Amino acid sequence: MNNKTIKIKQTVKFDLQRKVVSHMTTSSWHNIPHVSYVYEPDITDFYNEFSKLAKERNNSGYKITLNTLLIKVIVEGLIKSPELNSYVEYNHKKVEGLIHILDDINVSIPWLLSNGKMIPPTIPNAQKMSLNDISDYMLKLSSKIEITNIDEMLYRAAFSDTFNELKKFNIGIVRRIIASQITRNRTKGLKGKEKKDYYKIPEHKRLTEKDIMSGTVTVSNIGSLYKEQRGSFALLEIIPPQVLAIGIGSVQERPGVYTLKNGNKEIGIRKFLPMCLAFDHKAVDFSSIIPFLKRLDEIFEKPDVIHKW
Repeated sequence: MNNKTIKIKQTVKFDLQRKVVSHMTTSSWHNIPHVSYVYEPDITDFYNEFSKLAKERNNSGYKITLNTLLIKVIVEGLIKSPELNSYVEYNHKKVEGLIHILDDINVSIPWLLSNGKMIPPTIPNAQKMSLNDISDYMLKLSSKIEITNIDEMLYRAAFSDTFNELKKFNIGIVRRIIASQITRNRTKGLKGKEKKDYYKIPEHKRLTEKDIMSGTVTVSNIGSLYKEQRGSFALLEIIPPQVLAIGIGSVQERPGVYTLKNGNKEIGIRKFLPMCLAFDHKAVDFSSIIPFLKRLDEIFEKPDVIHKW
């Protein structure tokens, strides 16, 4: 701090989780030209169908939450707009790039830990999952997270990311390696017996670096963390090499115009869902968002389809 007259209440060093977040988000803003679109669909009828569906499925042993259902909705939209489910490579000096449209839709979902920190585990191959499958996987994630040593997993993820950059002959990564070794706040992984005991836990029972590094799209739902909040995302980071990030707010009641079955229009209290779609302008234009929006509009306007998922 330059101003020494300001009293410091507390100084907290970046831990490993904070280092990973700061590195990824800084890379995002350095390298990605973000375009942001705020989408606010009327989900009144959809929400009513969700309430019915949740009761039906819960009686059958499944816990269907609005968050789970919205993940399925977003996957349906991505199936119609495959360019959004891509990785991008770009060389600014050569003005050359590649867009890799991906088969698998792996949804990264920022997850709030008991200590208040967040990690982004992934729902893999979500395009092949039913709504019940997604619900089951969310429960499995919760169990995995309880067993996982989060710092060790993040350490392995950072190590893997550094190794991958070296394989691309990214010389700049050497500075990161040197800096990580000479800092007083050096990050270390598990050692000795503690490491040996931890890695005896089978990978299918805990999170590994693959679980947070294989995402193809990131979906952040702040509505699930604080339902009473009345704001919305206006912009959020896209995590490279992904090209799309989605931020979901809480369901909000507002006056709105709606159409009756007889075709007449009325004004009433409706439920709206603020969503922010941020995309990498290097890779896609707004035209790529349109099929995604049309599919979501279709689901929200005729929500009976959710009972078939």
